[in-house]
Amino acid sequence: MIDTVCLLVPKHKLYFLSGISSWDLYSKTDNYSKFVRNPSKAEKETGKYFPRLTGYSRRFGQDANVKMEFSVPKLLYLNNLDELENKDFPEVIDTLRERLKDMGVIISKSLLENAPISSVHFSKNILIEDGYTVNYLISEMNKADLRKSFDFAKTRFMNDGQSLYAHTTAHQMVIYDKIADLKKGKKRAIDKDPTLYQQSLFTELSGHKNFSEMKEVIRFEIRLNHKQKLNKVLENLGFKKNPTFKDVFSSEMSKKIVSDYWNTLIKERNLGIFSISLSFKEILQILLVSENMIGPKQAIYFLGLFVLARDGNGMRELRNIISKKAHDRTWYRISKDVRSANELITKNKLRSWVTQIDRKLSDYKPYKIKENK
Repeated sequence: MIDTVCLLVPKHKLYFLSGISSWDLYSKTDNYSKFVRNPSKAEKETGKYFPRLTGYSRRFGQDANVKMEFSVPKLLYLNNLDELENKDFPEVIDTLRERLKDMGVIISKSLLENAPISSVHFSKNILIEDGYTVNYLISEMNKADLRKSFDFAKTRFMNDGQSLYAHTTAHQMVIYDKIADLKKGKKRAIDKDPTLYQQSLFTELSGHKNFSEMKEVIRFEIRLNHKQKLNKVLENLGFKKNPTFKDVFSSEMSKKIVSDYWNTLIKERNLGIFSISLSFKEILQILLVSENMIGPKQAIYFLGLFVLARDGNGMRELRNIISKKAHDRTWYRISKDVRSANELITKNKLRSWVTQIDRKLSDYKPYKIKENK
């Protein structure tokens, strides 16, 4: 489902209550002043979750938006390990209106439901089974070859292998150990905005007798931070651009976006890394009897590419070696051949943790703490 979302609401359509914690001047230029309204200490101590607000006062009187940024699951559950469902939208709207009123902002239900989106984070928590650890899965994914626009030069393998962070200015893909992240401080955690309840969750979960059965939860986050990138991703997947809050509050949309990033950026480009172990001669036999009818010379070439792509640090290391002696276009031809070899060799032979992720992204059932205790 979705996690963090940023709504844009016209300032003139809001009513601001007097006598409630005032807005703070954040910055000022000749043309406008920027004000912020973050949750106060007293509001945080209530144990409730509040949005962060940003507003502008423009010199020449142009209409301006108030930006409302918040984690949607934290609004209802005080954590983002629990996941939302489509049926939760009315409760989200009602709760958000209550929190805004507490902060001195009155807004209509319709205005919130139809508020334009400037950025949104889609996410999925997946319980890993069969004895695999999240660290192991992420270490295997770290061998993957991302396309150039998501180059590993802009990727960090952090927190002792507990997270993989790939980014450009327009979008980010973050994969990390959600349970381990709960116990980290703000400086090291991926989630920089934990609630008091979320900070206590790790202690609560670790004290449960079945904790060992549910602690391996891998989290995928797709952060679409620019409106142009958001629109492009939505249109490519068959959705309309310029979405509203009620448009992005969709399990179907989240499922398609998270699955698309998993498939196109990681899985489909690196099938060889994620396949079960076979002997070299078994692989050669598979290639020679494939329906593509390739000859012995081509089969041996494909076998060599397949083995090199799996060795050491995978495609990333192979690319570094080849790029020292060849142009980028040579690497792209070779990487295309690697994908062809992977598809022939790994058909129905993927590791069980890969098929687990495939299955759970296909089912897309919301993760609930209580159900997994």
